[in-house]
Amino acid sequence: MKLITLDFEGTLVNFQWNLEKAREEVLNALVEKGISREIFRTANYAAIYNMVREKSKAWGFDSNHLISLIDQIYDFYDMDAASRWKPVEGLYDVLEQLKVYKIALVTNVGKKGLTKALAQHGLENSFDLIITRNDTHFLKPAGDALLQAIDRAGAIKENTIHIGDSLADLFAARAAGIKCGIVLGGEHEPGILLREKPNIVMEQLTELPSALKKINF
Repeated sequence: MKLITLDFEGTLVNFQWNLEKAREEVLNALVEKGISREIFRTANYAAIYNMVREKSKAWGFDSNHLISLIDQIYDFYDMDAASRWKPVEGLYDVLEQLKVYKIALVTNVGKKGLTKALAQHGLENSFDLIITRNDTHFLKPAGDALLQAIDRAGAIKENTIHIGDSLADLFAARAAGIKCGIVLGGEHEPGILLREKPNIVMEQLTELPSALKKINF
C-alpha cells in the first residue's frame, strides 16, 4: 500500500493566509504574557507555534495555555482565508486519479477552518484520513504530523510521499524520512524550493499523477 500525504493551502487551494498579520497578532499576545518578541525575531507562524509548544513550561505556563491562545488567533486567520480559498485547477480530477493510493490530508490549518473549507468545496469524503493543526504536537516543518499519518494509515516511509508547496513541506518530509513533491506557485518562490531538490517538481497539481508514475511510485 502506498500513501500520499497532501498539504492543503497552496497545494489543493490557492494561498490566502495573511501570514504577517497573524504573526504580528500572536507576537503582541505573547508580549502581553511577558514573553519577549526577541525570542521570535526570525520565526514564522509555524516556528512560533512550535517554540511556544516546546518552551511553555520553562516560561512558567501550563503546557496548553499559550497554545490555546495562539490557536484562537490562527483559527481567525484560517476562517478569513477560507472565505477566499478556491480549489486549484483540476483538483477534483486529480483526486479521482489518486484513488489507487491511500490519501491523507496533512495541514497546519486548524480543524475549524478546514472543516468549513472542505464542506464548502465538496471535499469532505476525499481523504482516507485528515491531520490538522489541532491533531498534532508540532506543526510542519516538524515531521510529527507526517509520521502520525504514516502510522495511522498503516504505511511505511519507503512507500510514502508528501506533496506540498512550501519549505515547511519539504523540511517536514525530510524530517519524517519520506519523499517530497512540490507544486510551484504557493507560499515560496520557485528558486528557494528548487535548491532543496524535491523528488518531484510540478508547475501545477494536474501533473501529479504522471509525475508519480515517472518515479515509479
